[in-house]
Amino acid sequence: MAKSHSKYAFVRVINENETRIVPVSTDKPDIPDDVVSKWQKIVDITARIMGVPTGLITRFTDEVLEVFIASDTKGNPYKRFDKDTLGIGMFCETVAGQRQQMLVQDTNESDYWRTNPHAALGMKSYMGVPIEWEDGELFGTFCLLNDKTNSFTADFQALLSEFKDIIETDLKNILITRELEHRLSANEMYIREVHHRVKNHFNLLISLINMQSRETDKDIESVMEDLEHRVRAIAIVHEKLQVTGQTGEISLPEYITQLCELHIAGTGNADDISLTLDMAPITLSLSKTVPLGILISELLSNSIKYAFPETARPEIHMSIQRLDGDKLAVNYGDNGKGYPDNFNPQNTDSLGMTLISILTKQLGGVMEIWNNDGASYRTEFTV
Repeated sequence: MAKSHSKYAFVRVINENETRIVPVSTDKPDIPDDVVSKWQKIVDITARIMGVPTGLITRFTDEVLEVFIASDTKGNPYKRFDKDTLGIGMFCETVAGQRQQMLVQDTNESDYWRTNPHAALGMKSYMGVPIEWEDGELFGTFCLLNDKTNSFTADFQALLSEFKDIIETDLKNILITRELEHRLSANEMYIREVHHRVKNHFNLLISLINMQSRETDKDIESVMEDLEHRVRAIAIVHEKLQVTGQTGEISLPEYITQLCELHIAGTGNADDISLTLDMAPITLSLSKTVPLGILISELLSNSIKYAFPETARPEIHMSIQRLDGDKLAVNYGDNGKGYPDNFNPQNTDSLGMTLISILTKQLGGVMEIWNNDGASYRTEFTV
């Protein structure tokens, strides 16, 4: 539950010279109409069972005691929204200050109660219990008053305690409902954001398809295979968001591992290629994860298609590590034939290498490629 912002009520308690301080909340939700109706029935039934003119649920603020619910019973001098300023020594102030049930069977037996502020209303006996929110802040009291003495039996006291539990359970459920509403609102905002990202990612796919379609020298099977890998890089991200309920942060080791394994398995060479991954436990935003995933997919495709025609034991190794500050370093390499002599990634007809260059820039990195017993790639970018 969210942390409350409390104020404090100063209440006068029987036989004490100093007022007591009681925390009351300023940020609790309103009581719904259906709960108000339910409490009204509880108060009415309780007053009738006990045969008393007055049943009340009161509510405390930092300054006043307010009648929140008043029983619809004959002879009840109180009505809803009646208010009294705190500190004058009302019955309910002592209940609030002591935080326990109080029974006054005959006000004439105590000088304090004989002259209580409501003596003029003719009430001779009182029974009340504190009503508290789940965090311990005071809501108010549930009390019964009678114009006769010695009217509250042990069974009546037990009944009042049971109704207190029901009312406090209602308060707890009200807080739970508010919390769920807040979470639902947050989830709705998140869903809107996801829809926005999905739209952007589909626009990216359309661009990739348009670029792919210009490679007229490729057969349709090869074109579809390349597109499948690029779509998978995006699809896995959204699959993880849906399954885990994450809010835009992706576990990078889990994502990259699945992406690489599916990519290699999809080529039919899974048993021939040795894949080594070394990744720090990093979570990455969706806006960074998607371009990184497609970039890695392109690196894998280049290795699988072009690197290993004369390699007895193909190997691919990749590490993603956190550097000082908010930077990540991506290192990728294979043990294949390497890049052609005088290869210039800025002047190539290869769509895959063009995408690697574009995606590196999109991540905010600079691409480095070289031959070192095979093709190597490195970039650093800020997360």
